[in-house]
Amino acid sequence: MKILVIGGTRYFGKRLVHLLLKQGHELWVLSRGQVEDDFGARVHRLKADRSHKEALLQATSGLEFDVVMDQVCMNASQAALACEVFAQKTKHYVMTSTLSVYPLGADLKEAEVDPLQYQAKPATNAAEEYAEGKRAAENYFATKAPFTWAFARFPVVVGEDDYTLRLHHQVKRVLEGKGIYYPNLNAKFSFITSEDAAKALFWLIENRKQGSYNFASEDAISLRRLIEEVELVTGKKASLLERPDQEAWSPFGIPEDWYMNTEKAQSEGFTCQPLRKWLRPLLKKILDGI
Repeated sequence: MKILVIGGTRYFGKRLVHLLLKQGHELWVLSRGQVEDDFGARVHRLKADRSHKEALLQATSGLEFDVVMDQVCMNASQAALACEVFAQKTKHYVMTSTLSVYPLGADLKEAEVDPLQYQAKPATNAAEEYAEGKRAAENYFATKAPFTWAFARFPVVVGEDDYTLRLHHQVKRVLEGKGIYYPNLNAKFSFITSEDAAKALFWLIENRKQGSYNFASEDAISLRRLIEEVELVTGKKASLLERPDQEAWSPFGIPEDWYMNTEKAQSEGFTCQPLRKWLRPLLKKILDGI
C-alpha cells in the first residue's frame, strides 16, 4: 500500500514507520523537518506544517495514498483541513486519539464516547483543551470526512523512547528522594507501551479497520502499585506528599479511576502486552539510563 504518515519521525510514530517498511509498504513521512530520522532512502520525505493548508497542498501535490495515518491532528480545524486536502488523495484515514476523550471512570468502552454525538464543552485548562480538541476532531471526521476513518484511543504511552520523560520523572524523583504527590493512590490508570501503540496503529492500517478502538494493557494498575514498583526497582522509599504541590504533582496523578476496556480490539484479534510483564523491565531500563 501507499501510506502517508503525518508526524512519523519520533516515538511510536517512528516505530510505526519501521513496522510498515518491514512489510514492504511504500511510505511517505510528512513532518516539519525538525527531527532527524533513521529511515534512510526507504521513505519519501515531505516537509510541511500540517496546520497550514497551502503548505500541505503543495507538499502532497500529485500524490495519492491508500491510507493516511495522522499522529498529530489535535482539533476540529486540523481535521477540517485534512478532509479538504485529502478528499481526493485517500480512501481511508487513521487518527491517533486518546483516553482523554473519556471522562474519569472505570472500564471505559468505545461506545461511551460516540464521535457522532459530540457536544462541545468549554475548556478551563490545558488538559481539558487537549481532550476537547480530540473529541472535536473525532466528531469532524465522523460526520464530514469524504473517506472512511478509524481512531486509535491510547492512554499514557510509555517507553524508553518517551520524549516526555513522564515515567522517567517518577523514577528520578524517587531515586533522588524528592517528594511526589498523588491525589488518590488507589486510583487505577491505563498504560500502553510505545511498542504496542505502534503495533496497534499498524493493525488498524493493515486491516483497514473503521471506527473507534481502545488500546491499552488490559491490566490497569493502581498508582499505589505503580509507585511500589518504582520503589522496588530503585531500592528507595518514595517520599509521598499528603498535600498538593504543583512541582511534585505526578504526571499520572488522577483523583479517581481512569482506564479503558479493550475487549473490542481483543475480540477482533489485537491484544497488548500485559503490564505485569513489561513494567518492571522498563523501569529497570529507565533506571540504568539515569
